[in-house]
Amino acid sequence: MTYLTRYRPWSDVLSFPREMDRWMDDAFNTRNWFRLADRQWFPVADVSETSDHLTLRLEVPGMSAENIKIGVENNTLTVRGEKRHETKSEDETVYRAERSYGAFERSFSLPWHVDHEDVSAKLENGVLTIRLPRREEAKPREIAIEGDSSAKKIEG
Repeated sequence: MTYLTRYRPWSDVLSFPREMDRWMDDAFNTRNWFRLADRQWFPVADVSETSDHLTLRLEVPGMSAENIKIGVENNTLTVRGEKRHETKSEDETVYRAERSYGAFERSFSLPWHVDHEDVSAKLENGVLTIRLPRREEAKPREIAIEGDSSAKKIEG
């Protein structure tokens, strides 16, 4: 019986970096260390828009307004803060710690139609809601057509 094997001259060359990473991880037992070191906390965000404003919602559980700073510069909204580690008593033994702490910074590019002067924010139940209103000239409006009385209005 004859078997056909597909010839792939570059497969070994292309897989070499992955193999080197695996060998280094095995040799120095660094797999778990890299996973923990790369774990950085940052709030997840939802962005939505209506005809009047843009809304940005970030999850910041356990944070207070004093630990969060919001700024707008050059059409970029930046949210900075720090989620501080809770202090524990001297006689407490921690068996597992999965929550993340530390400083974060998230930046969002803003569209041209956002009015930077009237931005508002509120923190409620661990959700930071930032409201970014549209400029008046960017809001949709209805335009009347002159002339024929039977003509209908269209939205622009």
